[in-house]
Amino acid sequence: MSEQPQYIIPSAVKTEDEEIQIGPLWMNIKQMFWYVLKRWYILLIWIILFSAIALVYVWWYGTKYIATTSFTVEGQSASSGLLSSSLSLANSLGLQGSAAKNTIYNNNFFATLIQSRRVVKESLMQEAVVNGKKDLLANHYVDIYHWRNSTFIRKGWNKNPRLKDFYFQPGKPLDQFTPLEDSIMNVIYNNIIDNNLLVTYDASTPFNIATFNTRSREFSMSMMKNMVNKSASYYMDNVFALNKKNLNIADSRADSIGRVLRGLDYRLANLKDLSNNTIRQKGLVDVTSASRSQGLLATQYSAAVNNLELAKVTLLTTAPILQIIDDPVFSTEASFVRWYIALIVAIFLALFLGSLFLIISRSVSLSNEKLQLRSSGEQQLAGATIT
Repeated sequence: MSEQPQYIIPSAVKTEDEEIQIGPLWMNIKQMFWYVLKRWYILLIWIILFSAIALVYVWWYGTKYIATTSFTVEGQSASSGLLSSSLSLANSLGLQGSAAKNTIYNNNFFATLIQSRRVVKESLMQEAVVNGKKDLLANHYVDIYHWRNSTFIRKGWNKNPRLKDFYFQPGKPLDQFTPLEDSIMNVIYNNIIDNNLLVTYDASTPFNIATFNTRSREFSMSMMKNMVNKSASYYMDNVFALNKKNLNIADSRADSIGRVLRGLDYRLANLKDLSNNTIRQKGLVDVTSASRSQGLLATQYSAAVNNLELAKVTLLTTAPILQIIDDPVFSTEASFVRWYIALIVAIFLALFLGSLFLIISRSVSLSNEKLQLRSSGEQQLAGATIT
């Protein structure tokens, strides 16, 4: 008969060895604390090192001036008085005017436009007073970042014969730049996009926010102001001007037809006066021909006027309005790091990281000692066994 396996049911009550021993844990914590405290000089070295790094960071960061602006795009609606009168006139002429629909001129469009090369470069070619000196913003930017002076890691413009006496000249259009001027302007543009200009677009919010930061308050404020103005006038200077030109052509054509129609009215009236006592129908041929031409020309004039009014309504309904919520002149603030806050943060980091370093070093040292003791014990045991 085979023996049945015996199963040992563990006791529900913990033994003394299985219970958590708080005493040894507390002793280890005390030993760690006194170990770190006795090596205060190491923590002092960490504090001095981190404090020096913090002060260098405060000096390097300096004071930056951030010019902030928020803007939104609002399209024309049929509720405005000018547009309502235009729509009424169009309806009286048999046209069906409608309110403005969604176009590409929205917040996303102007958020991208303000970062375009054209807007940034044209803004840099504007004059402004920075640090008591009136000059182009492009020249001010070069002076603010000390590109003319040499440093340990960069060769300044004063060492280059081509750039030593280089300055942008006011009033020069972008399309007349020399290759050297265009290259330098592209370098400034790339540096602005990477380090100075930040545009935030969020489809869920009605506003765009743009910030421009440099170490000069006057430059940040003037540059942000010019960029906003250039973006706001983009539609009026380009799209609206083109539509206005086409509108003027349609207007001149309508006026030309009107002048011809008035001349034909006078000719028809003159022919009627001459043929007033005419009995034979042959004498009325010229009158009939002139009357027919008058009717055709009147139809053309009516169509020209209708097209002109429709063009005006379309022009009004598609013109966006860029509303500036926060003007950079009133929303420029200074950004800097207070030295005492930097020191406090540096001291806390030094104490934490220094203590962690000492604790890890002690743990590694104890672990190595245990490994050495274990290996020496195993060697002694092996020697005794061989004997």
